[in-house]
Amino acid sequence: MHMPGHSRGSICLHDKDRKILFSGDVVYDGSMIDWLPYSRISDYIASCQRLMELVDRGLVEKVLPGHFNIFGAERLYRLASNYISQAGICHKISTCAMRSIASIALRVANSRITSQ
Repeated sequence: MHMPGHSRGSICLHDKDRKILFSGDVVYDGSMIDWLPYSRISDYIASCQRLMELVDRGLVEKVLPGHFNIFGAERLYRLASNYISQAGICHKISTCAMRSIASIALRVANSRITSQ
């Protein structure tokens, strides 16, 4: 399932029979990263809404993330809904600042690699 936000190409894999979601970097039990140069908050919000719908429809019982511990549907719903509720203007401003810093750092690192 295409779940952009963290990155444009982020996906989750869903085993419908076992109700397991392999979430990769889309959602994990920690602060979700949306400040990378290729992240987009509006896409992340839409992806979180889709994750909440999966829980509401009883389609997910276990989440196997790309980082940290395995968790259940209730935690998935809480992580997604918390992200949506915190994605206000202050979050967007701080995310924009972090994205700018990350972009500059990547450019500097890439220029060092290409100049060697």
